Amino acid sequence: MADTLLETPVEGADTPSVHPLSMMTEAEAHAAIEVLRRSGRIGADARFHGFCIAEPPKAEVAAWTPGTDTDRRFEVVIHENGEVHIAVVSVTRGEVDSWTHHPGVVPRVGMAELFAVMDACRKDPGFAAALAKRGITDPSKVQIDPWPTGDYDFDFEIGRRVQRCIAFWRPNPADNGYAYPLDGLMVHVDVDTLEVLHVTDFDQWPVASERGNYDVDAVTEDFGPMRTDLRPIEITQPEGTSFTLDDNELRWQKWSMRVVMDDTEGLVLHRIAYDDGGRVRPIIDRASLAEMVVPYGDTRPSQTFKHALDSGEFGLGLMNNSLRLGCDCLGEIAYLDSVQVFDDGSVVTTPNAICIHEEDFGIGWKHFDWHADTTEVRRSRRLVVSAIHTVGNYEYGFFWYFYLDGTIRYEVKLTGILTTRSHREGDDLTFARQVAPHVSAPIHQHIFCVRLDMAVDGNANSVVEVNTEALPPGPDNPHGTAFAARETVLESELAARRNVNSASSRYWKIQSADHINRLGRPTAYRLLPPPTATMFAAHDSPHSERATFARHNLWVSPSRPDERYGAGRFPTQRNAGDGLERYTAGDRPVVDTDITVWHTFGITHDARPEDFPVMPTEYAGFGLVPDGFFDRNPMLDVPPSPNGHCA
Repeated sequence: MADTLLETPVEGADTPSVHPLSMMTEAEAHAAIEVLRRSGRIGADARFHGFCIAEPPKAEVAAWTPGTDTDRRFEVVIHENGEVHIAVVSVTRGEVDSWTHHPGVVPRVGMAELFAVMDACRKDPGFAAALAKRGITDPSKVQIDPWPTGDYDFDFEIGRRVQRCIAFWRPNPADNGYAYPLDGLMVHVDVDTLEVLHVTDFDQWPVASERGNYDVDAVTEDFGPMRTDLRPIEITQPEGTSFTLDDNELRWQKWSMRVVMDDTEGLVLHRIAYDDGGRVRPIIDRASLAEMVVPYGDTRPSQTFKHALDSGEFGLGLMNNSLRLGCDCLGEIAYLDSVQVFDDGSVVTTPNAICIHEEDFGIGWKHFDWHADTTEVRRSRRLVVSAIHTVGNYEYGFFWYFYLDGTIRYEVKLTGILTTRSHREGDDLTFARQVAPHVSAPIHQHIFCVRLDMAVDGNANSVVEVNTEALPPGPDNPHGTAFAARETVLESELAARRNVNSASSRYWKIQSADHINRLGRPTAYRLLPPPTATMFAAHDSPHSERATFARHNLWVSPSRPDERYGAGRFPTQRNAGDGLERYTAGDRPVVDTDITVWHTFGITHDARPEDFPVMPTEYAGFGLVPDGFFDRNPMLDVPPSPNGHCA
């Protein structure tokens, strides 16, 4: 039951006619916290481990029109006195609409808590003694990297919220700590009490002597002068951009969508649609990163536990970058700011959190007709919606691309710095590669799970798997050259647990149950997966049991708003079997209904010396292309380039 507050109005609670999916403002965040405090539900020690829009049902969002009053509601995860609750708060009405207890779960670790954990390590006498054995007497010169512990049945972790910390030396504040791993040393810290539970000191390696700095001054000093022959590239649009941004509603060419920065999922796109001759045709209702995992394959104790679920265990939106023109984005840029609520209740705006711009993308289509001696060619371009997040040592850029021909692509750009371990002559390099003297980098994976709440020409969709196979020689194949694409409808959740197969050029088609194109086929979009591995860790390993979404490249489930996260709502420490494994266990039918398609993909990183001291960008992603969604090439109406003589 809602708690109605009849006291003075809450400052910031006066919500004008804004869209239900408009991004949270600072005033709204402060107002929601104030509503909770006035209700008596939370005290001064409450921590916030989730703070986002409480998204209304699809029908309510679809029915909204400009001028309609909006009940602005927010979903808040609260941790206090060892208990976790999820509240839904209306800042419009000043009420707590719901207050749900979630016993036995472990909330994620907040940014303020992480810094407190680092400080606890540096103050611990046992940690100081271990550093002294390595010749380091000043703990302030030690970089502490807290990691999620997973679930390894340590007695001292039972009933606690724990981070396992590894250490790196930073002789100077600006130095790259990952060039100086202090291997063999780990510290377990209780996040709530800041008690150091256990110090593991299993081996000692010499501290590396070669710095790995990558700023201009260090590179010039260590390796020689910077290049001088790179000439400027300027991207200009003298008549302005071809897109419009109204609040967080983005329109470009025939595309439209709502853009949101979620505190857990990061960049989320809502209501992706295409205007086809005046008819707005939905394609995806909600597109988001459902989870990611970074499992390590190294057996050294300082590495083997690592399998961070970076989205659910830390919150991607809390780690987003403020993007800069000419550095992160190039061209005529529009930005969206984002508001985050950190675990200590501080409300912070990140300026330029989301970057929106256009890019030329080469030839869209071309043909030279040698009979008529004529050429027709059209340039392609794409709309880019992107955000970049720093998660410890790695940077992850998440990029959505929309093209003139109806294609959608999703790309993750990975850069930053490898997490490293110490190396000495004779060390086993089965599970790592040496990247510098006395420094090696463990083999690992980056596995991403994207959640696509599909709506191809409406909410009644099915998924069809398509495999191409060679036909056996015979009367119908006299020369042994025939091959054909075979279609199979994935009828239930268990049948739809599928993996990539490059040998059969496998792809999946999401098709409408209600709309037929002029050739008599269902309108559809193809999901084109990359050649990608699933998790290499054993099925019954702690890595796999906590990140079950990484066991398959495709999952399909009926769309439910409470089934949003690939590893479950609370993936920290004790969540074996949660998320997709649990969501789909009931084997519900997924034919001609409102479905969500989950696509898991990624890279396996077998490090190179060229990846150090800072890593060139690697790329992972997938495509969605129209398949009978249009009657013909949708780029026919793109005019010739005014800058060339193409015809």
